[in-house]
Amino acid sequence: MKKGNITLISLFMFCVCNIFAQDSNDRLNLLFSKIESVYKSINTLKIDYTEDILFDSTNEKQKVSGTLFFYSPSNIYISHKTPKQQKIYIDDKNITIYNLENSQVIIDSWQNVFDGDFSVATIINFGNNLEKIKKTNVISISGENEKYIILKAVPIKRKDLVVEIYISKTTMYPVKAILRSSLVRVETIFESYVVNPILDKKNFKLNVSNDVEVIRLN
Repeated sequence: MKKGNITLISLFMFCVCNIFAQDSNDRLNLLFSKIESVYKSINTLKIDYTEDILFDSTNEKQKVSGTLFFYSPSNIYISHKTPKQQKIYIDDKNITIYNLENSQVIIDSWQNVFDGDFSVATIINFGNNLEKIKKTNVISISGENEKYIILKAVPIKRKDLVVEIYISKTTMYPVKAILRSSLVRVETIFESYVVNPILDKKNFKLNVSNDVEVIRLN
């Protein structure tokens, strides 16, 4: 996980394996069914979020804040406000990160990000990504209270990484996610949801001038 790029929680989120290694009990499957049903009614989303990051090796802390826009089925635009301005564009093929401070654009395969970790984008689009997530993670219900059901996900190929996703019992949306690994702890809070706002799909594609450096990793 690198500072300066989109913080990967993934979940979100962001390990390819053909084995179904999930807790298949009725309670978990019922929860999945409810989440998928809710996501079918979502065409667009606007979400404000914050992340508190602790790097274990240096004990360094970092605060990230931003706004995520979602356009069904797979277009995502993220505007990072702190610690520095970034614009992140995701479709079903690529993730494009535009660092305004450095006038630099990095383009990578979204699959590379999705398979490696849980990202904010993966967690927000959790309901639409469930089938893929179930194939690449061991998923179980790790806790519950009057407000939340807590899902625990461990990537099959990343045993050092554990993600807990807090699902609201009222809305079936993720409201918090906690990632723990040997290197970092990330707590993400999804502070506000606006469901089905009017969004212009043109805003989900990056347009930059010719003097901006473009680096392709895929």
